[in-house]
Amino acid sequence: MHHHPIPDQMAERIAALLDKAESTPYPEEAEAFLAKAQELMARHAIDDAMLDAARGSTEEVVQVEYTIAAPYASAKSALLGAVASSNRCRLVTSRRQGGWELCVLVGFDTDVRHARSLYLSLSHQAVRFMLDSPLPPGDTVRRFRHSFLLAYADRIGERLREADADARTEAERQRWGDAEGRSVALVMASREARVDRALAEAFPRLGTRRISSSSSGGHVLGRAAADRSALDRPAVGGAGRGLPSG
Repeated sequence: MHHHPIPDQMAERIAALLDKAESTPYPEEAEAFLAKAQELMARHAIDDAMLDAARGSTEEVVQVEYTIAAPYASAKSALLGAVASSNRCRLVTSRRQGGWELCVLVGFDTDVRHARSLYLSLSHQAVRFMLDSPLPPGDTVRRFRHSFLLAYADRIGERLREADADARTEAERQRWGDAEGRSVALVMASREARVDRALAEAFPRLGTRRISSSSSGGHVLGRAAADRSALDRPAVGGAGRGLPSG
C-alpha cells in the first residue's frame, strides 16, 4: 500500500487557516480562510494521485467501518456520505436495531483518511451550529435537528464538490500529467472507476434510499450553517467531538 502523508509545513498551514476561519467573527474572512485550506487539501489529493499514476503504483482500495449512533443516525450518515463522495470514496450504510447505523467507507487509503478527517471536523461544527440555532415556533426538537443535519450535509456536499472541481481545473491549467501523458481528469476518473469496481465486488446487491425532512426552519438554518463551516482538517489525528446523541 502506498500513501503520502501531508508535508508537515502544509499540514501546519492548513491547521492555521482553519483556526482563523473558526475564530474570526467576520463571515467573508472566514470563507476566504477555509477556501484556501480546502484548496491545499484538494491539491494534495491530486498530487498524490498523479504521483501514483506516474510511478505505476497500485494503491489498495480499502474498506473502513464506522458506527453512527442514534438518534438522527440517517442524517449523520448523510454528512459522512457527502464527505465521502467529494473525496472519491463510496459509503455503504446499514440501519440496525436500536436506530444506529453501520457504515463502510470504500476508497483509496489516502482518500479515506481525508474523508475521515473532514467528517470529524464537520461533525464538530455541525454540533456547534445546531445547538446555537433557535427552535422555530411550532417545531419539535427531533424534527428540527433531523432536518438541520440533512440540509447541512447537502450543502456541505455542494461546497466540497465545488472546491474539488476548482482544484482539478487549476491542476489541468498547469498541465499536470502522468508519465503516459494522461490528464488529471483521466487519472482521477480511473481511480474512481477502481473504487466503483471494488464496491461492486464487495457489495453486489446494493440498493439506494431517500431520506426526507419535514422542518423548513431546520432546512434553512442547516444550509446556512454549512456555509459558515470550515471545510477541511489535516489528517493529523484526534478524535474530535461527535454529533450528539440527543
